[in-house]
Amino acid sequence: MAEARASFLSSGSVAASVVGIADSVLMSWRRCRFAGVDIEAPEVPYGEEIDLRSRLVRCAAPVMERLQDRLADMSVTAALTNDKGRVLERRDSGSDVARTWDKVYFAPGFSYAETHAGTNGVGTALEEGRPVFVFGPEHFTERSTAFACAGAPIRNPLSRRIEGLINLSCLAEYAHPMMSVLAQEAALDIERKLLDDGSERQRAVLETFLATSRRSTGAVLSVCGDIVIANERASALLTPTDEALLKIMAGEVRPGDLQTPVGMSLTDGRWAQVRCHPIVHGPGVAGAVFELHILDTAPKPRAARPSPPVTLPGLVGRSPAWLDASMQAREAATRQLPLLIVGEAGTGKLALARGAHQDKRSAGHFAVLDCDGDTPDRLIDSLADKPPSGATVVLRHLDRLASEQVASVSTLMEDLLQQHPKPWVVATVGSAAATSDALLRHFDATVTAPPLRHRTDDLEQLVPALLNRLAPGRDVQCGDDAMRVLTRNPWGGNIAELDEVLAAALRQRPAGTVRREDLPASCFTTSRRVLSPMETLERDAIVRTLAEAGGNRKNAAAALGMSRSSLYRKMHLFGISSLK
Repeated sequence: MAEARASFLSSGSVAASVVGIADSVLMSWRRCRFAGVDIEAPEVPYGEEIDLRSRLVRCAAPVMERLQDRLADMSVTAALTNDKGRVLERRDSGSDVARTWDKVYFAPGFSYAETHAGTNGVGTALEEGRPVFVFGPEHFTERSTAFACAGAPIRNPLSRRIEGLINLSCLAEYAHPMMSVLAQEAALDIERKLLDDGSERQRAVLETFLATSRRSTGAVLSVCGDIVIANERASALLTPTDEALLKIMAGEVRPGDLQTPVGMSLTDGRWAQVRCHPIVHGPGVAGAVFELHILDTAPKPRAARPSPPVTLPGLVGRSPAWLDASMQAREAATRQLPLLIVGEAGTGKLALARGAHQDKRSAGHFAVLDCDGDTPDRLIDSLADKPPSGATVVLRHLDRLASEQVASVSTLMEDLLQQHPKPWVVATVGSAAATSDALLRHFDATVTAPPLRHRTDDLEQLVPALLNRLAPGRDVQCGDDAMRVLTRNPWGGNIAELDEVLAAALRQRPAGTVRREDLPASCFTTSRRVLSPMETLERDAIVRTLAEAGGNRKNAAAALGMSRSSLYRKMHLFGISSLK
């Protein structure tokens, strides 16, 4: 295996003389090479947005405790990750073991997705969607070859969607095949507890879904919280946008609602008759089952309960993740629930709060207090002042509040929420985990603003809206070639980065159609590290020359005065994609 790894790292393939390497390992190595994983110093990013109070963590807690007891006499560590490979919890058998994993950043908050950490028991199991055992030189990165790890995905018992992963890791010298068995047993135990945790509500919805599917000739879809189940006809008929609209409708269902059929326009232009079956469980609604039949003609207008607005005022986007966030923010504003908006920088958290305010409280005052920028005295004085009736108070960057201010701000928030009439209080944070529990206890609802890479379908609406804001009154649009580049961009800086890119493009072409060549060089690179000023200049020169050469690397290398091999190496270093 060590020979196969050395052969692959040097040439990109395994020598024919090497036998016995698993296809899954070789495929993982290829994925890692394509992703540009650093062999010597892999970048294992830290994210503060992990949810340690999630249903997965709660259900996994007794299983993790039992694993820790069973592994007490062994140098093996058990870890729980989310479905993206980010470590949520780690249980060690001793301090020496803990120090070993801390040195390689295998700790809560760090991502061991394959694109970051290479072949390993977490990322590879998630990529393969099945249990894996990775031993010694099967790992892609150098520092991981000293370890062995077994990973087993945890699936939602109803939807079978991967919710997270259990991983057992140790030094390679202590590895044992039973690690795989233990990991799979633990994953199954957590799946059973997930089923039990919400089984009554989910089973009620599932039973209605199955009964409706058996008797109906139409498309049937059920919604129970985040779980959406569709029969074969619904899967073929509905797009993600159609499903998102039905999910919004399910959130509006009340126990006494009548099952009156309504007309719904699908994204493909056809009309469907929709009948909603609310599933009442105890005092509330567990979910809803929708039955859809395609209509030959559009229905005539009729008096019916209006469908909920798709997006909030001032916002654009129809992707399921964005519609779901808008729906939750609208509900919190309607019920005046203190709301925590979580999301990466630049995702539009403040815009989401403003949109919900304008939707439900447009006549009220909208006040924004920056916990990172405002002085302590101004922040405390502003909170102490009684806001006018119908006001919305937004505490921006609450996770950046200085520790010495937490107690006084928490007390003032408590007073604020007891006022009559009380304002709608919203806070935006990059990470709930980095926010003091003394502050978090004041919030009754949480909304996650999705990153732009999870809602690229919204670029068709976002780009024109941003261009109109950046160049009001000007005849400016984005060409198809430029839009294709924007769609492929990973958008690590989210909407804020998109705004900067379009502003740079407008400096090149103030009016008319923005073309591919007008976009800044950053749109044609995928480098995950921060470049020095000199490297940035070099990258921009290469991108500009490649564009002028029509993507011809031979001509570009000649124009730059470097060999083709040097150009290829620089393109790989800077993550420059083809400009053909």
